[in-house]
Amino acid sequence: MIAVCLCLAFSSPPDIIEPLRIVPLQGEAPDPETGRYDWGPSVMLDDDGLYKMWWVRLGGTGQDLRFPFEARLPGGGVFSFTYPDWGDRVFYAESRDGLTWNLDGPVYEGDPADFGPEAAGPMMVLAPSESSQEINHIGTPSVIKVRGTYYMYYETCADYSVQVDDDGEVVGLGEYHNQVFVATSSDGKTWHKRPMDSNPKPIIAAPEENLELGRQRYGFGQPTAFYDDGRFVLHYVNSCTGPGDFVVRVEAEDPYFHTGKTWPRSLTPATDPDAVPDGGVARFAQMDVAPLDGAYYLIRPAYGSGHIGLLASEDGVFRRDTDAVMPTQVYPQIHVPDPRGDEWLEVLYPRFLTDPHGRILVQDGKVAIYYSSGRGWKADSHTWDIFRCELPVASLKSALTRAETEGT
Repeated sequence: MIAVCLCLAFSSPPDIIEPLRIVPLQGEAPDPETGRYDWGPSVMLDDDGLYKMWWVRLGGTGQDLRFPFEARLPGGGVFSFTYPDWGDRVFYAESRDGLTWNLDGPVYEGDPADFGPEAAGPMMVLAPSESSQEINHIGTPSVIKVRGTYYMYYETCADYSVQVDDDGEVVGLGEYHNQVFVATSSDGKTWHKRPMDSNPKPIIAAPEENLELGRQRYGFGQPTAFYDDGRFVLHYVNSCTGPGDFVVRVEAEDPYFHTGKTWPRSLTPATDPDAVPDGGVARFAQMDVAPLDGAYYLIRPAYGSGHIGLLASEDGVFRRDTDAVMPTQVYPQIHVPDPRGDEWLEVLYPRFLTDPHGRILVQDGKVAIYYSSGRGWKADSHTWDIFRCELPVASLKSALTRAETEGT
């Protein structure tokens, strides 16, 4: 149970925002045996007064169960292998104050109805179906609640790519062809996939040509959702259409996007505007987009800098990304130093604290952001811990005013 804060009270350049405080939610040592990697927290303050978090960590049966798979080799042949019932899974925890969580205890295995903030550890709530569309991993949950039903939008991969060396020997495997799915729940703990648990279907499907040899790319994923003015709004990463990643916005009156419409406005870069997909409103990955007072705000990591980028927009298009090459080029940025030291500079998947509809929650003039912090994808990293930072809502308003003034 962790509730320790790092309070920050020094000045920074105008483009750098110092949070009011940073609160570690875990206290794990970077140990290869015990260090977990936790990322992608989706956190809401629910109608019952509880803070609820869905996020990703490694999980599974831990047994010898393995699943067979056949992947195509670059030369056109087939490579047969098996993979274990162990990978990214969605976990769930509750808190009474949003600061103190039991994330480090043993996995809860009791009746979901009895799970609550006093449980010694979190509960695993969603795993892949191991079907033709869902294999090995589930990631980036984004949960909202509308008319008493929880909707979890998530990604999962559908295929493996195979890497071979100059001698044709297999030297690595990589998941790809991610797509966006949805599951529903009446309590946030027990979930059912759409249209069925054993064979879920994507609601945002990657193009079939993405499966062709030589064109195998990440796909569509990393969804973030909110409900506003009677419409479900979804942002997701498209890595298939143009160079790099684009953030696409779609919206619909139904939660399954049967009648989904892409946002009618898009970025218009000076070079290669045709590379922007319809509804492409921002660049880069690991973003969260949420509304507040009729405007839209986007956060994402500024890779390897210990910062979180903050963008704002009145119309839903984040024009600071128009000609950006890297997210580290786009300001303002929120400085989130890790109390464990300067080598902990990687930030993953920041998400706003929201109300059940996915709208940014303002409490006592402050907003909160949950995120993961670690040392990068190094062999000795071993752990990604979840943190919470708080900043004045005025910092968001200032970013919006700057975007309006500069026309970007």
